[in-house]
This record gives sequence, C-alpha cells and structure tokens, in this order.
Amino acid sequence: MRYFIFIVTVFILCYQDLSAQADSGAYLKITYLNSDAGMPIIQHMDIIKETQKKRVEEGEIDTWRFYQVLYSSNASHRYRFVTVEISGHLNGLQSLPFGSAGTAEERGLENVIASAKVHSEIWNTRANVYRESLDSPSRYKNANFMRATPGRLEEYLDLEINIAAPLHQNQANNGRMDGWNFNRLVFPTGTSVAYNFITADFYSELEQIEMGITRDLIEKVHPDMDVNEFEDFADSIRERVWSDLWELLEYVE
Repeated sequence: MRYFIFIVTVFILCYQDLSAQADSGAYLKITYLNSDAGMPIIQHMDIIKETQKKRVEEGEIDTWRFYQVLYSSNASHRYRFVTVEISGHLNGLQSLPFGSAGTAEERGLENVIASAKVHSEIWNTRANVYRESLDSPSRYKNANFMRATPGRLEEYLDLEINIAAPLHQNQANNGRMDGWNFNRLVFPTGTSVAYNFITADFYSELEQIEMGITRDLIEKVHPDMDVNEFEDFADSIRERVWSDLWELLEYVE
C-alpha cells in the first residue's frame, strides 16, 4: 500500500501542462515496423496525419508519433521504425487507423503497414518528470527495456519512483535532458517476454545523452545515500535488457 500511495503522490506532483509529451499516466500503443514500412509511410504522411488528427479531435488518442530507430543494443532487433499512440484510456487504442470506411488508398496503405509490423505492445506510464515549457515533443527518445528481478518488484518500483525520478528531475531542471518517464508493460506478458518495464529519457540535442547521472549528482540529490551500496542494490533488483535511441520524424497532437 505504501508504494501505491507514493506512486499516486508522485504522479500528482510531477504532472504539468505538458501538451508536448501528453503521456502522464496514459496508455501507449507501441508498434514496431520493419524497414518495408518506411517509404510508404513517408510518402503518404499527409493521409496518415489527417487520420490521426481526426482521432485526436474525437478524443480517441491524445497524440501520435512516428520514430525511426537510430541505434539499438539489441543486435537481433527486426524493427526500423516505431509508431506511438498515446491515450488517457485504453479503449482509445483499439480502433484501426482507417477501418472499413477508408478510401482504397487508405486501405492499401493500411495493408502495407500491417504487413511490415513486427509486433505491438501496450505500456502504461507510472511516473514522469519533465522540464517546464516544452513546446513540442522531444527529438530523441532513449528507450531502456528493463526486467525487474523476480520477487523484488516493490523494491524496483521504489528505486525508479523514489530514487531515480528526483535524479532525472534535477537533470531536467538544469537543461541536461527534457524529461523521463517510467512505464509498465501491460501486454504482452509471459515467461518468453524479455522485459516488463521501460524507462524513457527525452532529449532535444544528441549531446545531452552523455550528460548522464553521475556519482556527484546522486550525492547531491540523495545526500544520505551510500553511492556504492546504491549501485550494488540497483544492479541486484533490475537488469537493462537492451536500449534503443529513437528519433522523432512526425507527430500529431
């Protein structure tokens, strides 16, 4: 119960007027696409954006984003592009982009995208911190796919929300990043799924990626913490399975 209360408190305190990110406490549908989807999507971007704009206007989703995957530490990954649909309610993610009422061109594009899909996921944002006055979504998103050690879930939640979030807030306040959020993998689940949480770091400039969390920063934000013990503790309760760097190409909100 203590962890639930703290999660709710952090969500309330960290929520800002962030139309640019618009993913606080929301559900995200992540669709991974292979390279075959890139050119058709780019060539028909006007159609796609108009369709997504209608979904935003009708309240189905809050925003839609299209990323290219610049780098991945997962050598076996088969996706080159990623679409992200964000909604405050899970049902907003269930409709097809075009549906049976679409034009022949729209249905053809839908089929191309469907054939290029590697897989899809649903995430739920559990906590977030951002810098103020973000006018648009960040150009870069560093997605870290994490697996909590079995039997130590509550400790891992406490690590991300009680310890990591204030560190990232300090980074955002000092212009070293745009923000950070912490997401739970809602679906799919099972023993064959390599990760169950995803953290995301947002940057405006590529050079900000090297402005990471240092020992000095940890000591400043958490002065009563033994940094060596913290690092050992963190390594024992979670594993970073892999990390991607995505670049935003288009968005609708």
